Amino acid sequence: MNTDSDPIGTARRDLFLPLAAGYFALPVLIFLFSWLRPVIGIPAGLVLAGGCFWFARRNDSSVRPALTQKNLLLILTVTFAWTLLVGVGGVLPQSSDYLKHNLLLHDLTGASWPVMYPHAGGETFLCYSLGYYLVPALGGRWAGADIIPALSFVWTFAGLFLFFWWAATLTTSPKKTIAAILLFAPTGILWTLFKTHGLPGVVTAADLEPKLLYGGLLFGYNDSFTRFNYQPQHALTGWLGAAVLYELLWVKKNPRGAIFVWALLVFWSPLTSLGLLLVPLAAWGRVRWQNYFEPVNLIGGGALLAVLGIYFQGHVPLPDKGFIGTFLPGREWLFYYALFSLLLLVPLLLLWLVERRAKILGEFRPLFFLALALLLLLPLWKFGVAGDLRNQAGGPATLFLALAAARIVQSEKFLWQRPLGLLLVVCLLIGAINPILRPLKNLASNSPDYAYANIEQSLGWHHLTDMTDPRFDLAAQYQGRGDSPAAHWLLRKNPAPATP
Repeated sequence: MNTDSDPIGTARRDLFLPLAAGYFALPVLIFLFSWLRPVIGIPAGLVLAGGCFWFARRNDSSVRPALTQKNLLLILTVTFAWTLLVGVGGVLPQSSDYLKHNLLLHDLTGASWPVMYPHAGGETFLCYSLGYYLVPALGGRWAGADIIPALSFVWTFAGLFLFFWWAATLTTSPKKTIAAILLFAPTGILWTLFKTHGLPGVVTAADLEPKLLYGGLLFGYNDSFTRFNYQPQHALTGWLGAAVLYELLWVKKNPRGAIFVWALLVFWSPLTSLGLLLVPLAAWGRVRWQNYFEPVNLIGGGALLAVLGIYFQGHVPLPDKGFIGTFLPGREWLFYYALFSLLLLVPLLLLWLVERRAKILGEFRPLFFLALALLLLLPLWKFGVAGDLRNQAGGPATLFLALAAARIVQSEKFLWQRPLGLLLVVCLLIGAINPILRPLKNLASNSPDYAYANIEQSLGWHHLTDMTDPRFDLAAQYQGRGDSPAAHWLLRKNPAPATP
């Protein structure tokens, strides 16, 4: 299919949408057939399988630029290097979040499904977005835990390959498009400098951490490397999920199957799936809304959302949620929110000013403006210890803003010699500092080994529920209540909770 002689933009059988939907659906099928009561899981699994078959039949052709063999080699190289660089598989240094990732994979591999935990207040169950983990874990149950790092690498590589394949066909310059996605970031380095040194005469660095941590603003919007290095499960959902919804609603202009796919994404990352709603919102005027009301959306998507709604509703209540003003006293939240927005999002303001003058984005404008609005609104609501809602739901918006920046900067209408254009280029270069330097810093670091054996030996943690932190109940983020409807009648009965 991809040869140097292939014409650009010819209609041909295109497997991107069926493969991407199948990639998201596989762990959901595993979950339905192995975690739920057969009376619920088997019918739901059959509906899901039928929906996937229908979706593949209806979305097996498209018109997009054909890839040359040279570009295909580029995609394979970038995908392999990126998967390796962000720490998947443990060949290169991993982030501290792999304490969670590797404990979770250990429990999924060694304990009976559904995974249950003994608890002083009553038994709990593993309640988390498991889409990224179930395929490597199932392979580990069959072939042994030693194969999990390799399986995780292959599984992540497959999803990233699909994404970079899509990204490379967006424009006639795959290299520039992929570079824009990897290097675009809000000016997070300015926020880092503020957290490190404070604001002379206003606030000291020593006063900042408790305020920003409890206010949910300690961490800014992550660059692409940091997002994948810490949360590959959410980052991959945001990238590939955005690509699928963009193809359906923006390219094909047809919402048939969109709710079905979105329901699959909820299992992978509920908070990221909220951020992905910006695509149907932006595409509202491009599609015939009546087409949302068709069988695969209503039956397949509806059944899956009902099951997942009950499953996630059983989660242990988390206290770290609410309007930012409830965590920062008085009007203090206004100061930190304004400073956060100014230091991190100034390149986006400049993009808006350039677009206002030059009108470069065309039909891409609704995506750009909704993505910008989302990044401005998300910091106002805290959910999760480290502002999980902002970091996860902001991933798709950051992707579309990167694509918008690439379009603007590469346009003939963009004049970088003028003051506004030059200021935008400078801000984009400042934003690129983090995605360029953080991988190098990670490679040069003497990062601890977060493999399960070392976690167990150094910290004494045997399971996910053993995770402790003097400031937070870390383990509560991954547990469901044993007295919830999900535990009572949705999940299979498992008389053998995980033990050391």
